Amino acid sequence: MQKITIRQSKIIAGQGVIAEENIKKGIIIEVVPLLLMSMKEFDLIKQTKLYYYFFEYTNNHFAIALGYGSLYNHSYDPNARYLYNFKKKQLIIKAIKDIKKEEEIFFNYNYYPDDKAPLGDWFPKNHEVI
Repeated sequence: MQKITIRQSKIIAGQGVIAEENIKKGIIIEVVPLLLMSMKEFDLIKQTKLYYYFFEYTNNHFAIALGYGSLYNHSYDPNARYLYNFKKKQLIIKAIKDIKKEEEIFFNYNYYPDDKAPLGDWFPKNHEVI
């Protein structure tokens, strides 16, 4: 795993995940455990701040990413991506570009790095998108 930290984002209001060392393309940045929740619990989550941090997982479950997993910011020009390991109930955060020390790490919330579709209704309208 790579050395990463949470700091104030220089690009988006709020916190972001920052590289504490250079990270080469193709390197796994973080393996993120997932807390799975049933869709029955979704209405409860919508009433909390956790609503802004969930990941779609399956038709029957959504997930809250532990570790730094829910703190990566979105970009339509990401330097990382996330992949699901369904067997181990994990997200794998992987560099898709070389990332410099002190650079913020972004992935596309739409899953595919080149997907330019607008983000869903769950995404706060007052949040800057890059």
